Amino acid sequence: MEAPDGMWQPTAAIRSVIRSSAAPPDCRATALRRPTTGKRRPRPLLWFTVTMLLRLRRLRSVCRLRHPLLRETLAELLGTAVLVFIGNSTIANNVRNPLVAAVNVPLGYVAAVMIAVFATGGVSGGHINPAVTLALCLSGRCDLTRLLPFTGAQYIGGFIGALLTHILFFDLIQSDTDRLNPTIYGIFSTYPNNSISIGGAFFDQVLGTAILVFGIMAISDKQNMNVPKPLLPVGVGIVLYGAIASSCSNTGAALNPARDLGPRIYSFVIGYRQVFSVGHQFWWIPVVAGYIGGLLGAFVYLFCIELHHPTAEGDEQREGAPPAASRGCEKDGWENGALQVEGCL
Repeated sequence: MEAPDGMWQPTAAIRSVIRSSAAPPDCRATALRRPTTGKRRPRPLLWFTVTMLLRLRRLRSVCRLRHPLLRETLAELLGTAVLVFIGNSTIANNVRNPLVAAVNVPLGYVAAVMIAVFATGGVSGGHINPAVTLALCLSGRCDLTRLLPFTGAQYIGGFIGALLTHILFFDLIQSDTDRLNPTIYGIFSTYPNNSISIGGAFFDQVLGTAILVFGIMAISDKQNMNVPKPLLPVGVGIVLYGAIASSCSNTGAALNPARDLGPRIYSFVIGYRQVFSVGHQFWWIPVVAGYIGGLLGAFVYLFCIELHHPTAEGDEQREGAPPAASRGCEKDGWENGALQVEGCL
């Protein structure tokens, strides 16, 4: 096609330069493509997941406590912290509802104990109570080498549990700017009512802790009812509810030195300076009476029940009773269990 007259036309040399400078059809795609030399390709999702799992496994191996005493002590610290946190938070949650606190607080502590024992029972035995640890060690149920580490961990756990309660109910506790409200510092520790004497408060704590430890000894006695292991935390919770419900109006039913002293120290640290003087210096009673009550309950069960279990099948019979073969064995249910212990079955 010829150009109109008078219009400039490029020469043949100019046309050849334009053709040589034009990009090839695939030049743009080649220019935008990233060079792959020396770089990794993106990893597939499966490979990334496997890599992360291997790293997690390595991390678990590094963090694992291999010494039995260390992991058992850590379990006691964590269990006591869970107990105090849930229990004290239940009290704080019912500060403005005193009518339902009498029901909610015992149930909250029962739930706290059950959760703590479920979490730590298979590791350390789930003592979460210095009085229980002392009683089990002196009655032969626990190694004495566990006494001091467990006790120290339990007191530290009580302090940590109080700290967590403070964090959860920070605004409520901080509203007491003068640090004088007994309802607020009563969240952390127990205090006696105004009508009970020091002697009455001491006896209350001794008897309440004795009931608690007596029940724990019975539930964990394999030669008695042989409670299945998964039901042990439930049984401990029931015993605790009975002990709290029978005496909480006197002194608050601490029944656990770590549950009372650890949070009491924390409340002192945050400004409640009167917690060691109120109630005629009541603070030492949950500690000392708790230890005495724990030993009392353990040794009552030990000397009145546990030591009298038959040592072998059929090696003991009641004095003056006829031989097993001559006694009627047509019994059902609980009576069959009793006869089996006596050698009838």
